[in-house]
Amino acid sequence: MLPKSTTKVKRTSIREQVYFQIQEWIISGELKPGDKLKDQQLAEAMGTSRTPIREALLRLEEEGMVQTKANSWTQVAPVDVHQAHRLYPVIWTLEKLAVSFAQTNIKPEHIRQLETINEELERALEQENALDAQQCDARFHQVIIDLSANEELIGVLYGLKNKLRRYEVAYFNGFSGAEQSVEEHKAIIAALKEENFAAAAENVEANWKNSFRRRFAASETDGIRKSNPPEHE
Repeated sequence: MLPKSTTKVKRTSIREQVYFQIQEWIISGELKPGDKLKDQQLAEAMGTSRTPIREALLRLEEEGMVQTKANSWTQVAPVDVHQAHRLYPVIWTLEKLAVSFAQTNIKPEHIRQLETINEELERALEQENALDAQQCDARFHQVIIDLSANEELIGVLYGLKNKLRRYEVAYFNGFSGAEQSVEEHKAIIAALKEENFAAAAENVEANWKNSFRRRFAASETDGIRKSNPPEHE
């Protein structure tokens, strides 16, 4: 058996760090739709070679966060509302399934964890911190998903939700109605406390469906729409 290569582990780590950093810049809005992404510029800023930058941009293009035009430009992709329309029903269906898998694993400490995260979400909304609010909301749902102990389901939901994160941050960015998620989470927690897992699953689905309606009502007002890439010279 070949020994583990320290160099390989290091390189993999750099690739992952570069990917997650650029992804986070896009999700947080530091890199905005239409911003040009130049591999040399990014490599210099991050202190790495151009190879992991190019690999990261390819991955982000596959996720719909980056757009490229051959031999011309690479840029941050617009927020795709139509993609969100496709993703939400799949996510709420799978997360409802996660509740049924998780019910034998949920313990009082997990209930307390959900309560703590929901309180953090409420504070983030009061402080109008959209990125923190999105992360708290994601953490809340992830507790239940992880308790499903179904690796395939966890992996699929991670990939789907990753595509939705930019839209979620935009939703929590001052959109009226976002605070209702806190109350809907309380209903999920109450059902779990009573060990009424059927009700908990229904409340999870309702939370996603209500959020879906609120998000798209907000997008009509705030102009989050799918758009064509801006023209470049």
